[in-house]
Amino acid sequence: MDAFAWMSAAAIIAVAIATIAWAPALHRAHRRRQDAGEIGSMAGVGSGLDAVWRPSAEDAHADWEAQIEVPAPAPSPGDKGRIEGDRIVIRPPVDPSA
Repeated sequence: MDAFAWMSAAAIIAVAIATIAWAPALHRAHRRRQDAGEIGSMAGVGSGLDAVWRPSAEDAHADWEAQIEVPAPAPSPGDKGRIEGDRIVIRPPVDPSA
C-alpha cells in the first residue's frame, strides 16, 4: 500500500476510536438535555417531511394514534358501580362462548 492509503486507513481508525471514546459522554449529555425537558430545534422536522413526502405514512400514524387513544365507555344508568368500598374494581367482560 502506498502512503496515502495508509494515512486514510489510519484516519478512519482514529475517527472510529475517537467516536467510541466520546460516545458515553455524548449519550450522557443527550440524556441530560432530555431530562431537563429541552427539545432540539429539529424535533418536528421528521413528521413534517412525512406529511409532504410520505402522506400514507402520516395517515397510518394518525390511524394508529386513533386506535390506541380510545376513550373508556361511559357507564349506563343501569350499570353496576365500579367502586366497591374504597377501591375501584375492573372486571373483564364475560365471554358467553366460554
